[in-house]
Amino acid sequence: MIRTARPSDAKAIAHVHVSSWQAAYRNLMPAEYLDSLVTTLARREAFWARSIEAGESNVLVAELNGQVVGWISVGASRDDDAVSGHTGEVLAVYVLAAHWQTGVGLALWKAGVQWLMAQGFQGLTLWVLSRNESAVRFYRRAGCVEDAGSERSLGRGGVSLVEARYRLPFICSG
Repeated sequence: MIRTARPSDAKAIAHVHVSSWQAAYRNLMPAEYLDSLVTTLARREAFWARSIEAGESNVLVAELNGQVVGWISVGASRDDDAVSGHTGEVLAVYVLAAHWQTGVGLALWKAGVQWLMAQGFQGLTLWVLSRNESAVRFYRRAGCVEDAGSERSLGRGGVSLVEARYRLPFICSG
């Protein structure tokens, strides 16, 4: 079931975030860095509880058997070159590794896209680590196309990583 996140989901959202990073980025970032992320759980939980309570974040969760197993955060694009009010963004999407390739991620994706469309956005962008091959495949299957020349570098755990921006225009009938 996909539903709007509640402040009481903050602990589960933080857990899914850290656990997903540890699984998805195991070959991209140092193990010591990924293992240390558990020390950030309380801070992440507090952030999400505050953000959801204040209505600052648009977060949808995937819940199975009463447990949050994934989430997506969507909103207006944060990119400097985005046309205000026209471009939405998938800020983050994370699913517990045990639920990868089960349809949970796709259900979250579709719900996030629907939310952005309902807000009047004409398309979306997202940033993904270029070497995160499974995520890149997922976004390409969803119709996203890489913005040529959009790469940017960032550092995590003492490693330099490259992100690329992907874009999906919405096709509106009418």
